[in-house]
Amino acid sequence: MKATLFVSQDFADEAVSLLETAGYEVEKTYPLPSKPNRLYYIPQDKLKLLQDQETDAVVVFDLLSPRHFINLNRSLNGKKVLDKLLILLEIFALHAGSKEAKLQIELARLKYELPIIKDIYSKTKISEQQGPLGAGTYGVESALRLYNRKISKITKELEGLKKFREMQMQNRREEFPYVAITGYTNAGKTSIFNALTGLNKPTDQSMFTTTAPKRYAIPIGSKKVTLVDTVGFIRGIPPQIIDAFFVTLSEIRYANALLLVVDISLEDSLLLEMTRSSFEILRELGISGKPMIIVGNKADLVDGRSKEKMDMVYSLSDNLYSPVVDAILVSAKKGWNLDSLRDKIFSLVN
Repeated sequence: MKATLFVSQDFADEAVSLLETAGYEVEKTYPLPSKPNRLYYIPQDKLKLLQDQETDAVVVFDLLSPRHFINLNRSLNGKKVLDKLLILLEIFALHAGSKEAKLQIELARLKYELPIIKDIYSKTKISEQQGPLGAGTYGVESALRLYNRKISKITKELEGLKKFREMQMQNRREEFPYVAITGYTNAGKTSIFNALTGLNKPTDQSMFTTTAPKRYAIPIGSKKVTLVDTVGFIRGIPPQIIDAFFVTLSEIRYANALLLVVDISLEDSLLLEMTRSSFEILRELGISGKPMIIVGNKADLVDGRSKEKMDMVYSLSDNLYSPVVDAILVSAKKGWNLDSLRDKIFSLVN
């Protein structure tokens, strides 16, 4: 599908990568307006251009209000309207294998759409005219009741899964130390997980190939350690995603220790920004005080400056989190320095 993208310069590469992962081809890019239009978010001159443009989707890489979403849908002649949250939900849906992941995605979608239905309801109530979905006041009221029932049902199901998960994690912690592999999406967390466990979980250049935690117990030194590959982070992740995926992300909360994987091959400013974002998300999840190793992955792609870049990341990490007990450069792809990483994990859990 062809897409037209509105995005700030700082997030352009990330937005294009996300859209490509979701199956869109970005044909045209415009900057996000510094002051969103009151009715449409995007400027009205761009809206007129888009009405005649042959594009399948219009993407605003921000969070649209219900008013903006409804008005854009009405004005764009059947073109698909997406914002940052909807893109992420489409990507998660592509990779969702477990019942839990599917429920979390459905809950986030319903919570996103509910304010839109409420907005339609308030306008329909005032005007008593037909809503954009062909429903009058009664139809919109029915939709509201249905949405609330679905949200309540899924929330209860996820609560049950959360309690079961907590019991499982507590049992696992008592059996073996529990080490969560965390970090920015596409940093190579699953590649590290595969390299340490000998498994072959799916990896590629797409973002968010992991939507549900993967666990495997491996022998390290004289004991076994359970490694957990978790959902990746992203800059400015919408709070609705953290809320919906709280059950999945809570795996990190129950870990005895953490590996924070960073892509050391990134340009310096982006590397530091993504590292900073990872710690912000850990803070939002209430994670602190767990011993951590910083793992600089993709060191094979860096010429000469890998140690300098690792020192830079370690210094930032040490300022943002405690305790950061160690840092190591590795290449999961080349298998470089993985034995040293195992030794560091053994020291960490001891």
